Amino acid sequence: MRIPYLHDNTDATGKRVLVTGASGTFGRAIAADFTARGATVVGLDLKPSATDEIPVIACDITDDQSVIDGVAQALELLGGLDILVNNAGTGGPAPAEFMPDAELYRQLEINLIGAWRVTSQCVDALVESKGRVVMVASRMAVMQLPLAAAYGVSKRAMVAYADALRLELAGHVGVTTVYPSAVRSP
Repeated sequence: MRIPYLHDNTDATGKRVLVTGASGTFGRAIAADFTARGATVVGLDLKPSATDEIPVIACDITDDQSVIDGVAQALELLGGLDILVNNAGTGGPAPAEFMPDAELYRQLEINLIGAWRVTSQCVDALVESKGRVVMVASRMAVMQLPLAAAYGVSKRAMVAYADALRLELAGHVGVTTVYPSAVRSP
């Protein structure tokens, strides 16, 4: 899978990259693409896989202490940080017409607040390197589908968070939001 935000001529030699959701479909592809371009990549994932091709640290992005510990371990392995890719995410049916339920809160917790937690622990290292945060949103952040309100809302909120972060860290850290479409995953 070619990652469209990295052009074929982009050299990432020497870049230190942290990818959340690194054991999933997008995470593996992102890590492989950066690695092929010369970057050193470490991942965070709730359930690292024995088949991961990069070091992946077990980290629950819905838990403050797990994020504090996981990011600290990743930064130690990387020796700093140039690029954070907030890729971890989840979806599931959660129609807009019903009372908010546990599914809505789960998606907000992972898709928005998890990215916020991880980013907060990476800001100092990113400022030091004048690095970049990449938010993996979704086309559903701007083009909602029926029965998936929680997912669209959580990804649109991620975009708003990225906009705020871009303003607050202007001149120190770049912030990019990407909007991938659907992908077949296990």
